[in-house]
Amino acid sequence: MQRCCRHYEEDGGGYEGCGDGSLRLEGCFGSANSGDLAVVAEYLTFFNSAVLFLTLFYASYEDIRVRLVDDWVWISCASITTPVTIYSTLLGNISPILSAISVGVTILLSVLFYIVGLYGGADAKALVVIALASPLSIGGERYHPFTSITVLLNGLLVSLAIPLAIVLLNFYKIFVRREDIFREFRHEKAYRKLLAIFLGTPLRDPERRKYWAPMEEFTGEWRFRFTVGIEEFWKPLRPGGWATPSIPLLVSISIGLVINYVLGDLSALIVKLLFS
Repeated sequence: MQRCCRHYEEDGGGYEGCGDGSLRLEGCFGSANSGDLAVVAEYLTFFNSAVLFLTLFYASYEDIRVRLVDDWVWISCASITTPVTIYSTLLGNISPILSAISVGVTILLSVLFYIVGLYGGADAKALVVIALASPLSIGGERYHPFTSITVLLNGLLVSLAIPLAIVLLNFYKIFVRREDIFREFRHEKAYRKLLAIFLGTPLRDPERRKYWAPMEEFTGEWRFRFTVGIEEFWKPLRPGGWATPSIPLLVSISIGLVINYVLGDLSALIVKLLFS
């Protein structure tokens, strides 16, 4: 079998990464010993990746549209891709040990993060499905081969672009357009105003804005409200009121998956660019 990848251990007991983001094990984990098996392995990797992309993009669309992703979406993807992953492992295309670690760690972190409220159920299920469909990947810059962990970190970094854009918008309103964005919130403490600058902005024409939720409540006077429930996204926005963008984390996770296949681990790439 012709090698197309980088070998990560000189003694032959490590793993190789292909340019398409797949992971091929050599040495102690065994390998396909024929060109036919290698071709089959590549097709299986492509098939699982395609199913995974379609699932996440559809789920992201549903999460934006109705704020709910039916369980059948995740069950269907897992039912299709998990047997393929197991078969790829039997062919020697991926490491059974590393794959088991990837799935186990992903399930543990997904449940833990969901319990403490760091993200919703759809986000947790998405990460588990990613681990089942593509437990390992390599290529580009990365610290480890665990796909779901890399995708989550990539997604979180992508999510940071949202508050950055909001801050720039608020600064533009304050310093360029000379708007008094805290006109109805002067009684709020300074740290709450600072937090509001990162999380939301007043909307003059909310009817033209989709996927925004109120970031305020009236209790005798207007106050910022930083905890937004799912029911808030269907409440009407008042002109001039503060609102926060309601882009689901699942969208960022989907983008993080694309980045994983194209660039690898975005945090590793950033560290390399900063310190190289």
